[in-house]
Amino acid sequence: MLHEGEVVPSVAVLSHHEQRDRLARYCPEAVPIALVAGDPCFDRMLASRPLRDSYRHRLGIGPDQRCIAISSTWGRASLFGQHPSLVLRLARQLPLDEYRVVVALHPNIWHGHSPWQVRMWLAECARAGVVVLPPEEGWRAGLVAADLTIGDHGSVTFYSAALGTPVLLATWPEETVDPASPIAALLRTAPRLDPHAPLAEQVDAAIDAHRPADFAHITDLATSEPGRSAALLRAEIYTRMELEEPPVPADSAAVPLPTAEPAGAGSQLIVVQLADRTASVTRFPAAALDEPAISGGVLVACADEPDRRWLELAEVLVHDDRYDDPLRWIRSSLSRLPGRMLAATRDRAGCWIISGTDLPAVRFRGADDLGPVCAAVLHAWLCSGRSPRELPERLRIGLGPREELLHLSTQD
Repeated sequence: MLHEGEVVPSVAVLSHHEQRDRLARYCPEAVPIALVAGDPCFDRMLASRPLRDSYRHRLGIGPDQRCIAISSTWGRASLFGQHPSLVLRLARQLPLDEYRVVVALHPNIWHGHSPWQVRMWLAECARAGVVVLPPEEGWRAGLVAADLTIGDHGSVTFYSAALGTPVLLATWPEETVDPASPIAALLRTAPRLDPHAPLAEQVDAAIDAHRPADFAHITDLATSEPGRSAALLRAEIYTRMELEEPPVPADSAAVPLPTAEPAGAGSQLIVVQLADRTASVTRFPAAALDEPAISGGVLVACADEPDRRWLELAEVLVHDDRYDDPLRWIRSSLSRLPGRMLAATRDRAGCWIISGTDLPAVRFRGADDLGPVCAAVLHAWLCSGRSPRELPERLRIGLGPREELLHLSTQD
């Protein structure tokens, strides 16, 4: 802030009075130009909280799902620098119907390595259902939507804590920040993630045990002027220009709805527990096969699956399309993939038709996205030693917090 003993800027904008106290210790010459004007970025997130449900819907988060936001600053000490596989491991271990993972990487990661390289690094994550937010905009909406943020020493982690959201630290390099700063206090206080232990239990424990009041003495240091930064900054700017302010109020605008288009998880590993007229279903992305913590289940591959490994290993093939003659597609596909037990697609009316070699066709009517589930349920039914004709006419399916009623019929 000094050049040859002279203060360079005309105004030094600070977000909190505690920063002026630190400025007095480190650069007392700059105290006269200090202006405590709050934090415009944080104020926009505060203004966005009424739109939380809109952000969640745009990110593909169901009303009963938990949104896990992953944030990484840049550099070797960052979350992505220390644990580049953490995003994928979370996607593999968290059931699809109970969680949605959203990742926001610092722009310096995107532009330091190139957008192409980052997309390649995260391509398997995206196929597993992870929402990859672009570097320009979307991370603030993701924080407002989040039920938990997993982060590091970057400002995004602190913003999330200041919003009252639980945080877990994947890295906590205290030596990289001012030890007297609020972020340093958060690094010393916030719970820490063990990346090598099962992740789902740690995620749920952090959410369930969180008490925002426990961190208030730290997060209150985000801003001394919550909601007032736009007015304070505009007043200072117009004073410097020796102009009168416009008559309209200076307010903080809500952040825009995310432009990210969440994709489905594609091929899935589906665990089914059957009863007479009910079934409990837990879905994971196909990549969960590589996780030792996940066992059992049937691999259901989509017809547009780009990973040949899943097509070769799958017991069931599903094609989310509509055919005049679904059984013709099923017979043809099974003849070319002789290791598959079942194949499923839809008729023109949208009903799922599932069949296999020397098996009658089973028609499922239910929600549009349940084709893989219907196929996995039939697979589990057959593996239990029962025939398709023994299926009940109605089957209630539990998918985490979600319940669906399927209507079934068998045809020759």
